[in-house]
Amino acid sequence: MIPVLNVKNYKESIMKMGFLVEDLFDRSIYALVNREENVAKGVITSDKAADEMRNTIIEEALFMVGEYSPIGKSLVEISNGILIVNLLEMIGDNSKKIAYNTIDLVREPMLKPLIDLPKMASIAEEMLRKSLSIYIEGADSNTIDDLLEKESMVDELNSRIEDELKLYMMDSAKNVNRALKLIFVSHYIEEVTDLCLKISNVVG
Repeated sequence: MIPVLNVKNYKESIMKMGFLVEDLFDRSIYALVNREENVAKGVITSDKAADEMRNTIIEEALFMVGEYSPIGKSLVEISNGILIVNLLEMIGDNSKKIAYNTIDLVREPMLKPLIDLPKMASIAEEMLRKSLSIYIEGADSNTIDDLLEKESMVDELNSRIEDELKLYMMDSAKNVNRALKLIFVSHYIEEVTDLCLKISNVVG
């Protein structure tokens, strides 16, 4: 039988990765909004730590499966953990993509004030925290419904941002590069909310 402490430590490691990825995402948005190139570069560098953490967690999962041949709830928690850390790594990758686009954007004049993008990001962060809490505490219908509602809000904001930025592109060819990069950022944030839903579906 697998020691309870092993599974507890394993789940705590997943939560630590979740905190790291949330921090990466938060810093990528901070860099974008405040035009902080150095912060964006720090996100790109720090993403390696998330990759390493994912690899360490998966190695621990494989060790526990091989050493203890867990069954029932323990096996489910370990298997779910592998799926979750892979999804967390994808969120980290999206944060890195946002940072790369930010570096390009801060080297040009600001196209427009950023209003809806920070709103999207704030919703995405809340979704990330809630989806991870489901892994630890379990899901209820209210939590899942709330996540779905928030994901719909982000979809609407994403569409609104894209429509607005297309107008900027039609207005002047000089706006195309900056507008496209902001559209990419919006899509990356929207993808983060999709990944949060997938995390919740793993254990929901």
